[in-house]
Amino acid sequence: MVAAPLSTPARPSVSSRRRRSVAVLGTALLLLTACSDRSEPDPTPELTPTGPIAGVERNAPLHSVDPAEVAQARDLPETYPGSSQDTGGQEATVTLRGGERGEDYRHGSVGLSLEATDLADQRLNRDNPDLVSILDSLNEPTVRFGGNSTDRRFYFTASDEPVPTDWPLNEGEEITKVTPDDLKRVAELAERTDSSVILSANLARYDPKRAGELAHHAKEAFDERLVGLMVGNEPNGFYQGAGNDLTIKGPDWDQATYAKQLTAYAKAIHDKVPTLRIVAPAAYSADWWNAAADAPNTDPMAMAVHQYPLSECGTQWEHQQPTVANAVDPATRNNIDRLMDEAARDAADHDLPLWITETSLSACSGSNEITETQVAAVHQAEYSMRVQEHGAERVAAHSSLAPCRGGAPMSVLCSSGTLANPGEAFSVRANGLALALIASIPEGNMVETSTSTENLTSYAVEHGNGTVSVVLTDYRNPARAKDRTTNLRLPFRVDYATQSQLRGPSWTAEYPVASLFEDHEGGGPSATATGGASASGAASSAPEYPADPNVALSVERALQTAPRNAVSVDGYGLPMTPVGERPRVGGVKAGSRNVSVTLPAGSTTVLTLKKTQPSPSPQESR
Repeated sequence: MVAAPLSTPARPSVSSRRRRSVAVLGTALLLLTACSDRSEPDPTPELTPTGPIAGVERNAPLHSVDPAEVAQARDLPETYPGSSQDTGGQEATVTLRGGERGEDYRHGSVGLSLEATDLADQRLNRDNPDLVSILDSLNEPTVRFGGNSTDRRFYFTASDEPVPTDWPLNEGEEITKVTPDDLKRVAELAERTDSSVILSANLARYDPKRAGELAHHAKEAFDERLVGLMVGNEPNGFYQGAGNDLTIKGPDWDQATYAKQLTAYAKAIHDKVPTLRIVAPAAYSADWWNAAADAPNTDPMAMAVHQYPLSECGTQWEHQQPTVANAVDPATRNNIDRLMDEAARDAADHDLPLWITETSLSACSGSNEITETQVAAVHQAEYSMRVQEHGAERVAAHSSLAPCRGGAPMSVLCSSGTLANPGEAFSVRANGLALALIASIPEGNMVETSTSTENLTSYAVEHGNGTVSVVLTDYRNPARAKDRTTNLRLPFRVDYATQSQLRGPSWTAEYPVASLFEDHEGGGPSATATGGASASGAASSAPEYPADPNVALSVERALQTAPRNAVSVDGYGLPMTPVGERPRVGGVKAGSRNVSVTLPAGSTTVLTLKKTQPSPSPQESR
């Protein structure tokens, strides 16, 4: 069963009430002004048409509005629907441990990976409203530019050289030239969205001097926002056999040759920018990341690891195939842990920070039953917490600027238009909502938790301000399993708890990105003027003006409830409701060390627990 969206249909929204108040006040002021000076009346100013939030223009992009205002216009209930109902189903237990704090949880730990060639995409600029809104939703994200294009099609030049003509290319491929002007344009976007940036240098076309020039111009453009420069991408995959489309080196390519070249690149980069962190090897093999860590004269450096738990690359192992069953299998999470344990140990042995510069649930291009779906979203949310508990400081989900139709289906975001004519508007997919939900968690320190069953995982972050975030992921089948009462056992007392939840009616449900690109005349099928919605999820009213075709993530669309067959967070898409505006969990007794919450199957829930503050002693109160 899918709960009704978090909106209350029977009364005007907060924004409606505010607009009426503003209108009455404005009328009174106009009357007073007219009475005070009848001889020379001022011309009545032409009012700017406003959208569903008073004072905000029609079709305003999300980044121009405080998310708290959107939450108020959505008119969320005080208590999260069904959060404390007694389902009579199987109970689960989550235990939070006291004592020593664990790894840091920080902003910047959630981010995106894009192709190095995307740097030349003119849509990647500070004035693209949807890209600004998406990056803002990730809360100071890390944006990494790399991918397979780095060593195959990426050509940086500071002197406008013509692109090489002797590089081997697959059919339909072309070399992309990137210049310092491109870096400056992207740097302006990073500045506006408070993003950190990792760039990549082409290693396959051996040219350390060019990498040094890239470092110099990148530092000039990004300044302190440039947190590292990667040397190549997945060098362990440079040779994959004769005839393989990804092969770009001969059979003599090995770790020793790679380490020697990495040292030469590091010297050229540090000659230009001595303190710039080298990021390597961006590989999924311990032999290669240890070869990078052992290469001489590369400090400062970060160990970069890639991880795709499932693969569409013709794997012979049935348990690694991209299926829903494998995606939710505890064995897949165990495999993630094994690789991350090994990477964390090796990084610690070399005294290096651990970064995951590329990840997704499914490797290789193409669509399968798990891409674009609820199961991929739940994985992305859970994975982002899991690897940080292992000590990963930055985690970048691999993505693309390509259109939703025909582009990489595993991408967190995608654009309007077609491959031949991509559009300016962008949206997130279901896994993008998952990233935004996790990125909404305030900074803090992770604390130990445990669960009573393997189909429920838990993570907790202590924030140092009297609140604790708890992330619970339920891996039961949402189309079959009933809601489950889950009991949290706490080492402290709580006043109350709030909730936000990613969910969908089935593992293969998707977020309806295509509908965000529709240019609705007269409001379209689900556009709302006030944010109110009926119990069935249908819009209670619609704006009498068309949507802006170049802005998918507008305030109007943020107030549209998601269809019941779609993935959503609390019944909506972006933006995430701020922690202070979220509905409370029902039935929480102030001063209790236990919180019971009802979790739907196939969901990720973020709870914020407000600790009870100890009463001052009689002596302290005097």
